[in-house]
Amino acid sequence: MLRRLTALLCALALLSGCIAGTSAGTGEGYAVYFTVPFDPGSNEERVEGPALASETRRIPEGEEPLNALMEALLSGPLSDGLASPFPAGTRQLSPPVLENGVCTVGLSEQYGGLSEVDLTLADYCIALTLCQVDGVDAVTILVEGAVIPYGDHQMLRESDVVLSSAEDEPVYLTADLYFLREGGGLAVETRELLVPSGAIPAEVLLKALLSGPETPGLYLPIPEGAELIDLWINSDGTCYVSFSAPFLEGEPAPTSQARLLLYAIVNTLCQLSDVSSVRLLVEGESPEEYGGIPTTSPLEPNQNLVVP
Repeated sequence: MLRRLTALLCALALLSGCIAGTSAGTGEGYAVYFTVPFDPGSNEERVEGPALASETRRIPEGEEPLNALMEALLSGPLSDGLASPFPAGTRQLSPPVLENGVCTVGLSEQYGGLSEVDLTLADYCIALTLCQVDGVDAVTILVEGAVIPYGDHQMLRESDVVLSSAEDEPVYLTADLYFLREGGGLAVETRELLVPSGAIPAEVLLKALLSGPETPGLYLPIPEGAELIDLWINSDGTCYVSFSAPFLEGEPAPTSQARLLLYAIVNTLCQLSDVSSVRLLVEGESPEEYGGIPTTSPLEPNQNLVVP
């Protein structure tokens, strides 16, 4: 079952110090941000709380604040209940450089080993911490002198993190993704997924599924060239998923494999509280069947296909 584990940000009251900045005056405290660990093995149905929290560090008079704050980040938290988001051994290759409002941080290769949620949280900790310093509008992070391929986030701004309301907070979720087993049937791979502000959780889940498994012995036979075109959820709980033509044209063989692919999608999406069934579309049209399963009406999850 999908569980909303934690908001990536604290409440706006917690972040207000970062918005206003606490950098005025030598020796005043800065909020240094770290992650709040949680137990993914908890049996609780739902756990909510902040994923980031801060502790106050004071910069000695005369010390350069950007370099001091980065060293504070990399040295780890002093407070109980906080954890460092950085891989062991991560260090600065050179002091931060501030130019035209952009602070460039140069880190060692260990930082480049982060990905997905872990990378996002580490990025947020750096951005929230450094953007308090006067003159810093954005942060760029280099690993061994090269920019990590962030896509649209080559520069991290405080506005990328601070949100207007609790309802808009990004969350990360623990989700069960269903993949095919090499020995037959379906198997579950549990994954932590970041749902950015404004994103549709169902789309995030499906894209994570389509990216393939991380567990050896599992696979997903997505036809070559098949792409997700659209996804929406009706008020009755039906999730409509529309793929490009190759999804149908390249239907896996044998039929049993195509059937498992179909239910890997259905089972994954139906763990969401607002999804009770899935309707398959190809180029916006409903195919007659897929994997021998009639698809002209919505499909409900089939847990009988899951092999322990």
